[in-house]
Amino acid sequence: MTKLLVIRRARMTDASAVDRLLSEWFDWKPESGRLESVKRAIHDHEILVAQSNKRIVGFIHYIIHEDIIDGGPNAFISANYVSSEHRGKGVGTLLIREMIKDSLARGAVGVETSTIHDRAKRFYEKHHFKQTMGDIAEVFLELDIPEYSSAGKARTG
Repeated sequence: MTKLLVIRRARMTDASAVDRLLSEWFDWKPESGRLESVKRAIHDHEILVAQSNKRIVGFIHYIIHEDIIDGGPNAFISANYVSSEHRGKGVGTLLIREMIKDSLARGAVGVETSTIHDRAKRFYEKHHFKQTMGDIAEVFLELDIPEYSSAGKARTG
């Protein structure tokens, strides 16, 4: 485990560090808006960070929303990342435990996530996440807003 590691709620002063970790994770960055999105998530208490020796080395972003299927609030983990140099040292475990503790304290009746990565799947399974029967063939689809907007303009123009 990393020495002097603290798991805490993200502060506005952490926004750039979270954005830096997102850039490390993904080899692309939206043209604009990501830092502002991180700041909104911090404002809404949706991000926990792992801090080691005054440096942010990981984060978890989760949203608590009303889930009419589960019959109550549900927490959804949308991003969970630890810098490559800090992986395998228990940082992710501490982040997920604190996130679950916070979600349950805020009334969540469930905690969910999705992944395509085997390593991440094994990590979540180690922490008692189970793939449910209804999710086996589930496909996540994301709206291509520029394409949708162009198609709409073509239809109405």
